[in-house]
Order: sequence, then C-alpha cells, then structure tokens
Amino acid sequence: MVTIKLKRGNNVNLSGLSLEAGEPAFVLDTGKLYLGNGTDKVLINPDPAAISPEEIGAVPLSDVVTTAAANKILKLNASSELPANAASATKLKTARTLSLSGDASGSTSFDGSANKEIEILLANSGVTAGTYTKVTVDAKGRVTSATNLSAADIPGLTLAKITDAGTAASKNTGTAGGNIPVLDANGKLDAAVVPAIAISDTFVVASQTAMLGLTAEVGDIAVRTDQNKSYILRTAGASTLANWQELLSPTSPVQSVAGKTGAVTLTAADVGLGNVTNESKTTLFASAALTGIPTAPTAAAATNTTQVATTAFVKAQGYLSSGSVVDGGTF
Repeated sequence: MVTIKLKRGNNVNLSGLSLEAGEPAFVLDTGKLYLGNGTDKVLINPDPAAISPEEIGAVPLSDVVTTAAANKILKLNASSELPANAASATKLKTARTLSLSGDASGSTSFDGSANKEIEILLANSGVTAGTYTKVTVDAKGRVTSATNLSAADIPGLTLAKITDAGTAASKNTGTAGGNIPVLDANGKLDAAVVPAIAISDTFVVASQTAMLGLTAEVGDIAVRTDQNKSYILRTAGASTLANWQELLSPTSPVQSVAGKTGAVTLTAADVGLGNVTNESKTTLFASAALTGIPTAPTAAAATNTTQVATTAFVKAQGYLSSGSVVDGGTF
C-alpha cells in the first residue's frame, strides 16, 4: 500500500512557504489547504465567515430590504408578494376603470400596457338643437337657454348711432322742400309734387257706335274712318256723344293745283307745256335738226376750238365771199 503525504506544517511557518504550480500544502494547526499557481500560494478552503457575498456571486443581506429603497432588492413577503409598490412596471397587476363624471361622462379599462382613449359624452344642456338669435350662457360657456329676438330685445337707437341708414332716413315726409313725398291712399303722389299727367290713347273706329263703346279716359282720341274726322274725350263718360269734341284741322291755303283737287296728277298740258317732250341732256343735241333761224354766241376772232362758228365770226376772219374780186394790180 502506498501512502501519499502532502507538504504540511504549522501556520507559524506559512509565510515562508513557496509552492510550485499545482503543488499542494496543508496547514496542520488551522486546517487550511493551499495550492501553488507558479507565483504564489492560493487558499483553497477559506473560512465561510470571511468570504464576502461578492466573492461567491451572492447578494449581500444588507441589500435585501422589506421596504422600498433606492439601489436595494425588495424581499417578497410570506404570501410571495412584494410588500410595497414597485418603482416602475410595464403593466398594472389589476386593471383599473377610468371614468368621467359631471358635465361629461365616459369610461375605459386601463392596465398600463397600452394607451387608451375615453369617448366623452357631453351632458345635455336642455336646449333643443337649432339656430337662435338670443342665448343664455353659464360660467362654463354652456348654452342653458335659447330663444329668438323680439322687438322688446332691441333697444331704441338714435339715427346718429346707425352708420348705414343713408341720408334719406333723416328726412321728414311731406311735400315741402327737403321732405320725402309718400303715396296717398290711392297709391299716388300729391299733385303738389307731381302734377296730374294725362296719357292719351288713340282708337281707330269705323262708326259712332264703336266710338261710344270705347273704354276711354279723358284725353283719349277716336279716329272715325267713316267721317275722316277725329274726336277727343273732353269729359269722363265715353258712352255719351256730347263728351266727345271734334278736333278741327286748319284750312289749307292751297285749294287746288292747276284747277285740280283731291289726289292730283299733273300732265305737261296742265302747266302749258303740251308741245314739249321730255328729252335728256345726253340725247338732246345728238343729230340735232335745227329749223328756222337759230342763233348762237359769236366766238372771239381767231378762236380755234370746236365751238360753233356763227356767220358773224366767219366774216370777221376776212374770208372771200362769192362776190369778192381778187385783183393782181397794173404795171
């Protein structure tokens, strides 16, 4: 049987102990076991009380608390629950209901895991929906009553406070200068403003009966084709003949033309031109056949144009006549 004994000694000599890498040594009086690492000796079995939690990867007991504190670990209670609220969380343990009350209502369930919206339902103000010209509003801006304006709601205003009334609004009514005239009960302006104006109509009728049957007013005229005369209604009552006045035409100073009256058409004989025929200037002197002893203006001596030459012009030129003698003279 082989017995292997480790290097050993008492603790008093430990400081001078040198170990090779991997070489063990045991301290007899303390029970400590060391192992060389090539440069020093490493204690393999230290006292548990001397080992810090950090050296064994554990959390110190001083960092474990039952009341929430900064940089501490909260210890679960006997019910395996946290004894206090967490500083932060992604979700509530128990969802809560959020609700609105008062002038508006609405609610939603919220557990903190996501954003939520509450649909708000406004409380009725008691006013029926519609369009109004007069409302009552409370301190919160809510319309509590609504009606339409009445005459009593509109205060009396002087014209000076109205900017767009125009200039006519400040005038009095009447017929004097500067007044605004108004229509009377018959829908007419006072005669002092606009004098009566008669608008005459003209009717063409073929008989007295037709004239008396007209719906005419004073000033209207009836033209009688059966008489070639015209009448004007001078007094109201068109059915009364006496109310119609004949319109007289002035006597023409011309009674007849060349002894003719009516639609006159004159002839050459009517005006003493029975032996005269109509002739245009273009043809009057073409191939003229003159008779009798016609005369013409005598041109000046030595005139050399196409003007007509009279016998007086020819003689003035010194031409030989049929009785003239040409004498050569003697030696």
